[in-house]
Amino acid sequence: MSSNITAKEAEPGSGVRFDHEAEEGFAVKVTDQEKAIVEATPKRDKVAIVGFATSSRDLAPFDDPEYEIWTLNQIYRHVPRCTRHFDIHSYWEEDNVEGTDHRGWIRECGVPVYMMNSEPDLPTSVRYPIEDVIEMAGIDYFTSTVAFEVGLAMLEGFKTIGLYGIDLIVGTEYAEQKACLEFWLGLAHGKGIEVVIPDQSALLKQSHRYGYEREPDFGPLKISEVSSRIEHLSTERNKKMALLNALDGAMAENERTLKKIDELTPEERMKVLNEQRGEVVAAVSTIDGAVQEATYWRDLFTLRGRNAVVNSMM
Repeated sequence: MSSNITAKEAEPGSGVRFDHEAEEGFAVKVTDQEKAIVEATPKRDKVAIVGFATSSRDLAPFDDPEYEIWTLNQIYRHVPRCTRHFDIHSYWEEDNVEGTDHRGWIRECGVPVYMMNSEPDLPTSVRYPIEDVIEMAGIDYFTSTVAFEVGLAMLEGFKTIGLYGIDLIVGTEYAEQKACLEFWLGLAHGKGIEVVIPDQSALLKQSHRYGYEREPDFGPLKISEVSSRIEHLSTERNKKMALLNALDGAMAENERTLKKIDELTPEERMKVLNEQRGEVVAAVSTIDGAVQEATYWRDLFTLRGRNAVVNSMM
């Protein structure tokens, strides 16, 4: 598995330049939007998939004409070159950066834009060939746009796939997307495709070799200890939420009854239940704060253990 960076370090881009020097003599044309037939002339064997993480985004081989550059979402605002673009979301017109015209960029960019469906007013929009990629891989497993990109690169026979600006180490990215992407990279590696990962990225790196090395210390705690605390806190939160639901049910039932219960009037019992509910809500909030802090340190220790570029904010 390669982890070498052969491209020269690039300066941060200020937006895609379609007259970029690396695109001279290269053309990519959409010939069938529905069947995802795209003709690239000349055919390139290398592709760099670029994400938002600044740890390695600007190391992508923007100036190397041997590489296609594949972008996603609104990353085109930060990179100097783009060969193909991906926005595979049913809500692709929502949650875009305020003051930007995402649809207008897709309509005018002139490069293939892979989407869930092609749209008549977007002349280079292409329906992502999901069925072909699933048939090629033998599995329907996609939790991120980058997984779609790697699958298409494999389908089209690229010999080198590089990933830049992609860590997938925080929050839902870590929980849902990272394992899926590394699975696809494993498939690519197994097919003899060169997978290029910058040293600054957290992908395909381990904090230590299990069994051969001891778990590294990052201050007073280990990753396993922080993970155990998160698991314990999550269990306690589930218990509190079950109690909260029971209290809510009791309060709803109390509102419907007019007789005395347990020697308390409905009004007195409602007061007691409200007090108990307030205590449980406060406990849940405390647990949520502790989980958030523990998760931060787990992610931080994991990044450092993978030799990724990271700065502590605490």
